[in-house]
Amino acid sequence: MIERIRDCMATAMKLDAAAAGRINEKTTSADVPGWTSVAHLTLVLELEKTFKIRFDNDEIVSLGSVAAIIERLTAKGIR
Repeated sequence: MIERIRDCMATAMKLDAAAAGRINEKTTSADVPGWTSVAHLTLVLELEKTFKIRFDNDEIVSLGSVAAIIERLTAKGIR
């Protein structure tokens, strides 16, 4: 799952391979300079497209870290 999340983040935040490779379960929005409010919305769209799911407004606001993303995806049955 982390690889797919990395791919979504790299696309949404226009990260190079090295920056994307540093993303792990402990990464937060504060750790990624390109994780702006606009990039966050783009990330949500990428995640929804990749995993074929939808996030509600409360979930979108809570997705401020890779751990939170994994938690929400797991709650939606993604493994």
